[in-house]
Parts: sequence; structure tokens; C-alpha cells
Amino acid sequence: MNPFKSSDEHPFSYKAQEATDLGLSQSDELSEVNNDDFVSIDYIPAFQNFQATNESQIAYILLKVQIGKDRRTAHRTPLNIGLVLDQSSSMRGEKLYSLKAAARRLVDELTPEDYFSLISFNDRATTVVSCQKVTSKETIKQHIDSIEAKGGTELANGLFTGINEMKPATGHTSLNFLLLLTDGQTYGDADRCVQLGQEAARQKIAIHTMGVGIDWNEDLLETVAAQSGGNTEYIDSADKILLAFLKKIKTLRKTITPVSNLGFEPLKQVELKQVYRVTPQISELAPNVLPDGIHEYNLGPLTTHTRYNLLLELVILKSQPGVLPVGNVSLAFTQAGTQKANTQIRMTLGLNFTDKTRELAIDPEVKNLLEKVSAYKLQARAWQDIENGDIKSGTKRLAAVSTRLLSIGEVDLANQVQLEIRNLEQRGTASSAGRKRIKYGTRGLGNDSTQD
Repeated sequence: MNPFKSSDEHPFSYKAQEATDLGLSQSDELSEVNNDDFVSIDYIPAFQNFQATNESQIAYILLKVQIGKDRRTAHRTPLNIGLVLDQSSSMRGEKLYSLKAAARRLVDELTPEDYFSLISFNDRATTVVSCQKVTSKETIKQHIDSIEAKGGTELANGLFTGINEMKPATGHTSLNFLLLLTDGQTYGDADRCVQLGQEAARQKIAIHTMGVGIDWNEDLLETVAAQSGGNTEYIDSADKILLAFLKKIKTLRKTITPVSNLGFEPLKQVELKQVYRVTPQISELAPNVLPDGIHEYNLGPLTTHTRYNLLLELVILKSQPGVLPVGNVSLAFTQAGTQKANTQIRMTLGLNFTDKTRELAIDPEVKNLLEKVSAYKLQARAWQDIENGDIKSGTKRLAAVSTRLLSIGEVDLANQVQLEIRNLEQRGTASSAGRKRIKYGTRGLGNDSTQD
């Protein structure tokens, strides 16, 4: 079954246009992207029929945003890429060798219309390549080769210089990405790093952070990235830096908008409890509740040939047999390289309720994603318990994580969880490497089923 078309199995799974025909949807301002293969919204309720009741109940909806092929071929929006790379003494050897090789390869992936800059940092920041169009790749690579590992780690200096170096090109493109890589802790400047993340957002620069090995501060890097709509990636060994860079530049190249917003207006008898984005990483989205009651969420950048899955958790306060419209959904963004008003698609979501008492079967795709989100949420609570000194509770939650992972076929990740359970039982502590593998492994569980 094509999940982006209605069917007997999913009577409330519709494209935006199909739902319009049923009186459940409307779309506007589609301009040049008003075609089925570019952008569409689809949804699948957890159950094809919910039990009608005067009591409140939880209802899950899988919301899918499909981005197809961008038909614009006359002009490609240039990228503005700024690398901010750790050159402290801890990077000496294989890590720095692999990092420089990855940076050189990334340059090969850029075009003469793109902008590139590179800052290295230890106790201070050094401008290795000033912001420029990529017209002399060999010269840029020679500068990359000059980087040497020495000194300590002060991340804020690198961020500050990297943002300032990228600023001149932000007037020529809306696709501005700062890629930060480090392998260690920064000392005494964490608050300034967060402030610089906010400054990057004001300059319309998205910071994507990468941590190599086990000693970097994941909480800080995630906070910095989140300020500007970027994300954080865990690289467990130096030999994987090149692949991480190539995957990242491929994704950035496909970006059609740096910022997108999802709106949800709950209708009568409905409350919106939580929204989880499953791709590109599992995360709970924080709402901005507007005066008119609409919940607005920042989805970040959107890329072509990609499906974005989101799980909506609703509370239905009261229901009667029949179709209940539960909320109005909207997706808004401005395509990179255009000056037109927001592309916007709107859709009304409806659920079917019945008074017939029978066992309800959950949709298998919704169930699978719920298991993945639950595994991620449980491991986060487990580490919080452990940090608070409640190892017994944390270990119990991790055991539940392992069970859920096995149920969805994630055997290797489940084995990693079991290993850390043994570490906690025998030593009273988990390994830093194991914790990162579990955290970022569960966070990325949705990627396998959502990318074309």
C-alpha cells in the first residue's frame, strides 16, 4: 500500500488535496510548488476507529510531510559553509589527519558559486580560510593542510570568529550552515557558547555540531545547535569523520528552506499534549502558543526527496459516534532563492469514533514509531534517574528500553543497553561511550524508514 494515498485500511489517511475533496482540508499560497510530487501532507490515526466515550482518552496521529523533487532547474541557491574545527592537542594524530582529509573532500563537493570559510581553534581562534567563493579549491586545500594540533580548547572563540567570518555571505544566500567539530570539553565559556548560538540564529546561520569520541560535552553542543535550528551528531571514531562530512553536505545541498513552521489549532473537545519529530532525529518539539490558541513548532530545514514523520499526542475530552475534526494543521516555509511569500499547506485532521465495543488494532506503522519514540524517552529518563543517584530506577528503565529495542529488531543497540545495565549493576556507573551510543542510537531510530 502506498502510505501517501487513502485506502480501505486507513480511511482517514489522505493527501491534502484528497482531504479537500472531503471537506476536511484547504490549501493556499502554493505558488510554483502546487504539485503532487513536491510537497504534501498525509496522516494516519493510531486506530481506524476510536471508542466513543464521555471520558477523556489519548489519541495518536502520525503526520507525514513529503518533500519531493524541486522542479526549479534554472538557478540553484548557493551554500554558505563555515567550518569551525578543533585543533587542540587532543586532536593530534589520527583524528586531525582524518579531519583534514574530510575537510578537503568537503571542498571538492562545493561549486564555484558556493561560499566557504574555515576557522580552527584551541585556546584561540585562527582564520585558516577567509569567507570566499570556492573558485580555487587547491589553494583552499593547502590552507587546510597547514592546521596543526596544539593547545587547549576554548570553543566560544572558534564560534565567535566562525559566525563573523560567515556574515558577509549571508546577504547572498539563505542557506548558511556552520559545521562545528570538537573532541573535548570547553572550559569557562559555556554560557558564551549558548549566547553565540542565539547570535547565529539572529544572523540566520544554522549551527550543526559534531562530537568525536567520548569526551565532548553533549549537553552543551546540543544546546548551542538547538538555538539556531541545527542538530548534533555523535561520531564514535576518527575514521568515520569523512562519512559524517559527506552525509552532512549531501543533506545541506538538498535543502529547500532553512526554516519551516508547523502549526496546529486544536478544535473543540481536543487538547494537544505533545508533538514528537521522528526525523531527522527523534526530539520533542517545544510549542510557541499564539494568542489565538494555535501551537506553532519550528521544524527546521526541509530537504528534497525526504519524508518527515511527526507523532501528535492528543487528548480527546469527549466523543460521539461519527467523524470528529480534531485540529487544523498548517505547514509554512519560504523556498531558498525566492522572494515570494510563504508556501503554505493547510489540512484539517479528523478521527472516526464508534460506539461498537470491540478490540481495536493499532496501525502497525504508528505502533512501530511509538515504540521508537518510547525507547528514546525512556533512555533519557533513565540517565536522569542515574544522574540523580537513583541507579535502581535508571537500570529498570534501561531494561525496558532493551525490551522495546528487541521488539523492533534493533538487536545491536539492545545489546549495548544490556552492557551498560551490567556496568551499572557491577560498578555503579555507565561508560561514557555506551551512554552516547544509546542516546544517539535511539535518537536516530526513525531515519531508516523515512528517507527516500
